[in-house]
Order: sequence, then C-alpha cells, then structure tokens
Amino acid sequence: MEKELGGKRSAILKRLKLKKEAGECRMSLVSHLEEFRKRLMACIICFFGAVFLCLGQAAWLTERLIEKAEGFQFVYIAPTELVLSYIRLALIGGAAFACPVIIYQIWGFVRPGLTRGERRSCFVILTFGMVQFFIGAAFAFEIVLPITLLFFAGMNAGQTISPMVSIESYISFVATTLVTFGIVFELPVVVIMLTKTGILNPKVLSKNRKYVILAVFIIAALITPPDVTSQILVAFPMLLLFELSLLLCRILFRKKLNKRKTEQEN
Repeated sequence: MEKELGGKRSAILKRLKLKKEAGECRMSLVSHLEEFRKRLMACIICFFGAVFLCLGQAAWLTERLIEKAEGFQFVYIAPTELVLSYIRLALIGGAAFACPVIIYQIWGFVRPGLTRGERRSCFVILTFGMVQFFIGAAFAFEIVLPITLLFFAGMNAGQTISPMVSIESYISFVATTLVTFGIVFELPVVVIMLTKTGILNPKVLSKNRKYVILAVFIIAALITPPDVTSQILVAFPMLLLFELSLLLCRILFRKKLNKRKTEQEN
C-alpha cells in the first residue's frame, strides 16, 4: 500500500514538474516574442521616421545628386515620375539612416543567446561591416561616380545628340553604383567570417594572389568606363582591401592555432 502511495506521489510530482517546465518554456517563448515585437516596432518607427525626414529634403538631395552629373540635362517623362523618384530616394535614404538602429536592435535581440566570445565576434563583424559598407558607398559617390559620369558625358563629342537623362534612371544608376561598391568593400568582413569558420586560411589567399589581382582588374574594367585612369582608381582600393583581408586572415589564423596549442597542452 505504501509503495502504491509512493508511486502515485512520485507520478504526481513528476507531472507537476513537467507542467512547470512547460509553463516556463511557454513564458520564455512569449517573452521572446514580446521582445521581438518591441524591437521590430522600434526598427519600423525609426525607418519610417527617417523616410519622412528624407522625403522632406528629397528636392535638396536630388539637387546634390544632379551636381555630380555635369554636362547632363535631366527630365521626367511621366507626370508621376518626379514624385516617385523623390519617394524612391527617400526610401533609400531612410534605409541608410535607419541601418545603425536596425543593426543595434538585431544585436540586442540575439546577444543574450551568445557566449562571450561569440558576442565579441558578432559585434566586431556587424560594426566593421556597416562601416565598410558606408566607406564603399562614400568612395563611389565622391570618386567613382563623377569619373564615370564625366566619361559618359564626353561620349557626345560631336554634340549631335543632347544628353537628356530621365531622373528616375539617373537615381537608379546612382543607387546601383553605391550599393555595388558598398558590397565590394565588405571583402574584409567576408574573409573574417570564412577564417572564423575554418573555411579559409592565409596560405590559400597568398598562393592565389595573382589570380585575385587579375580578377580585381577584370571587375574594375566591368564596373567602370573603358578608361585606364578610372579603372586604376577603382582597382587600387580593391587591392588594398584584399591585402587588408589577407592581413586579418593571418592574424585570426595565428590566434586560432595558438588557441589549439594551448588547449592541447592543457
């Protein structure tokens, strides 16, 4: 009889424990979803706030972009094209200005589930990646874009065709150029991630340096006009990025080897 009572008591306690764990799991999931909702709302509010601010300055932003294109005349060929171009420019500007806040909110959401080393690595990669993207976009805006537009304007040497460009196509061209160079400048971040995961090592990069240099000049020739000066101006920073990536790869790989040696000795 006592054994039966003890078995029933044990079963009841086990059932209560399972219910408690299920309740805690449910509460944890609810709290995570609530935090996700709050951070998502913060990102949305920040994004649309930045969009409205950029929309109020859309005409000024468009004038700054037009200043880069000397020798061109800009038109809009549909009644709504200029307004839609302002909205598109505001969306791009809003995304750019809201990007730090969005990254911070993502970091705040995933940070509690990471170890100390993972937190450090993710923080460095996110910060460095964001900075590199903006540096690449600024490089394209200040150096690559004026050279490219000057070359295309010079194609009309005989003045037989008027260079009249749709404002929508111009904004699209500028946005594509900035995003392309922002992605290209992410090369060191990609190398850091591949080195951290063990996919890449400095020997592979050093051994294939000549192929990388060739690829850089091919890419520079494809994304710039057929002008030697502009190709060199684009290829040189890309080569510097490759050398920086190689240096970072060597440092990270050396640290990884030292950590393994320490663990084996212990």
